[in-house]
Amino acid sequence: MKNLWSKKGPRVLAVVLGCLALTLALGAGGRLARPEREGAEEDKFVGFHLVFEAIMDRNLSEEEQSYWVEYGEETLDTEGFGSFSIPREILIGRYDEETGQYLFPGKEGVNCFLVAREMEGGGSFYTGHSGLADAQISVGDQESSVSGTVYMGDMAPGHESPEYGYSMTAYRVYQMKDGTVYLDGSGNGYAGEGDMTATTEESWTETVNGEEKTTSLKVSFTVKWVERLQEVSVTWFDGEDRPLEGRKLTMEEMGAEGLTLERPQGAQWALVTETDENGAVKRTAYTLEEEGVSHRLIRLDERGLGTPVYLTLA
Repeated sequence: MKNLWSKKGPRVLAVVLGCLALTLALGAGGRLARPEREGAEEDKFVGFHLVFEAIMDRNLSEEEQSYWVEYGEETLDTEGFGSFSIPREILIGRYDEETGQYLFPGKEGVNCFLVAREMEGGGSFYTGHSGLADAQISVGDQESSVSGTVYMGDMAPGHESPEYGYSMTAYRVYQMKDGTVYLDGSGNGYAGEGDMTATTEESWTETVNGEEKTTSLKVSFTVKWVERLQEVSVTWFDGEDRPLEGRKLTMEEMGAEGLTLERPQGAQWALVTETDENGAVKRTAYTLEEEGVSHRLIRLDERGLGTPVYLTLA
């Protein structure tokens, strides 16, 4: 897995040997009014929003462009021409009460950040990691952290690939003092086979009741490469290890929501066999508990973005 590019404001990016050259610039389009805020320098980094997208094509539709708002300015340095300031544009996230996820129009993806939300009637809870596999969060008075995993693999056979394929882009996410969550288009892109883990840690010093207090946030995510599964089979056995029944499943049968299979009478344990498109086989045995067991599979969409689904042996 390679870090393909990094972006801070509009940039022209080149990748040697991969012959990737791309300009990441958000279109002008209609703009909403600039939010009345205290200033971007007061905002806190809270993590990343992970988006699986075409490497070369980051053009936004007119509707998607309209969600980006002007917020402060940023200074760009150029060789031979000095520096100049341009309006900084941000994309504000909307919290979905049903899923517990922050949505960024035109940048659909997985949250990997940590923010506190106030509850009606008082109190607060931490969110910003919905949809993140193997998510782990820790919240303390001085140190907090969030981590998790996203999956990617080869495109499906016959899928019409965009030029240079897809990458996982980790957009930096910030939070204003009033609780507003946004991304500003800066971040890194990762592509290629293999696994990659990125970790970022930032700290802040504030004055609380006349005393200085330092807090820090550590954010870590792993982009994990998986092979596309061709077939999954389940074989049921009785208490004397005699096979009772078997079933073969395609990932299409598994579906996006997973699948539940009822055990045959007398079944004591089951063997789940995964076969990927390269012919590699992985076998997992389960003793069947009364409440059933769940076997996790990674389902790749046509582009190669992976989502955990569960085969439940009821």
